[in-house]
Amino acid sequence: MENYGVQIFGSDIESLSFAAEKVSKDFDILDINMGCPAPKVVKNGDGSKLLQNLDLVGSIVEEVVRASSTPVSVKIRKGWSKSNDVSIEAAKIIEQAGASMITIHGRTRDEFFAGEVDLEAIKKVKEAVHIPVIGNGNIVDEKSALKMFEYTGVDGIMIGRASIGNPWIFKQIIHYLQTGEKLPSISNQEKLETMIKHIELEVEQKGERVGIPELRKHMACYIKNLPNASKIRVRINQINTKGELISFLKECF
Repeated sequence: MENYGVQIFGSDIESLSFAAEKVSKDFDILDINMGCPAPKVVKNGDGSKLLQNLDLVGSIVEEVVRASSTPVSVKIRKGWSKSNDVSIEAAKIIEQAGASMITIHGRTRDEFFAGEVDLEAIKKVKEAVHIPVIGNGNIVDEKSALKMFEYTGVDGIMIGRASIGNPWIFKQIIHYLQTGEKLPSISNQEKLETMIKHIELEVEQKGERVGIPELRKHMACYIKNLPNASKIRVRINQINTKGELISFLKECF
């Protein structure tokens, strides 16, 4: 069984309520992003900036839960900075406001994606609430996934950046958790086929003008372990059509 979720972000309650009502009916879960550290997001008071205003956090979750026709989850970080670790307080507020699940990234906004993830903070959030908690941050392979589960007791894990250029990470981790064994490495042929499918889906959704530039960072991650990867990346960044990109990748592989 596959479940599909949609994520919204913002700090204006009325806008978030409107968005929740419009999109929730088409998905299995509606997530509110209160963890994004990107400057273009936090400068508007959105994402992890909300963790500096927990009253607003509670009000947003309450209203989105009311407007949504599907369960609501919330993604947070530990807090804004080292001196602003509000993860437990925020989690309790979110639970009380009616959310069905919390995802916690074990870093502050100031840390972005650097340094070790604070597994202890994730564990404390799991112990502080009664709704499911998802652990996030620095899960890059089978062993780091297992460590997240064993140390924190979370109900699930979320993988983000480690899946860019490596969509196989999900089946690899699931297999390892179920059997204790690692799957064989992905062949270059399977990698090429996946890249082509990725390109076709992106262009189908967004067209070449938007889709091809968006694909460049993904292609760079797919090829990072190939010989002459830096030269290949330079060439990819000069390509603007689907056909030329696919032909070039076939040559490379």
